[in-house]
Amino acid sequence: MGQRVNIQYSVELEDLQDEVNRLFSGAISELESLPHASLKLGTEGLEKVDNFRHKLAKVDIMLGDIHNIIEGYVRFKVQPTPEREIPFREVSNNLETEQLEDRIMKFKEMLSENANQEPVIQNQVQ
Repeated sequence: MGQRVNIQYSVELEDLQDEVNRLFSGAISELESLPHASLKLGTEGLEKVDNFRHKLAKVDIMLGDIHNIIEGYVRFKVQPTPEREIPFREVSNNLETEQLEDRIMKFKEMLSENANQEPVIQNQVQ
């Protein structure tokens, strides 16, 4: 079997069923192309078994891909719909702003408390 690469593409949600059916039909076609004849002992039989196993491995990979798509769809359907996802930067900026506002409020409170106090005069000895 040749090298495999992972690809990613998107389809409209309403087209997902057709896409899964197309992939599944491809897997079924691979299975149907397997020879049904009996095996002979010897190198010819070994080649047929080896070819059969490679096609089965290819079908297994195809079915694994289909399984992953369906599993992702099921996860998508059962997870609650978020009201609005807030990007990390926006959350980070909001937190920084809130922290700064909190510090400013505390600083203002300290200033107003100090403004209400009588000044302390210390006698310095020289």
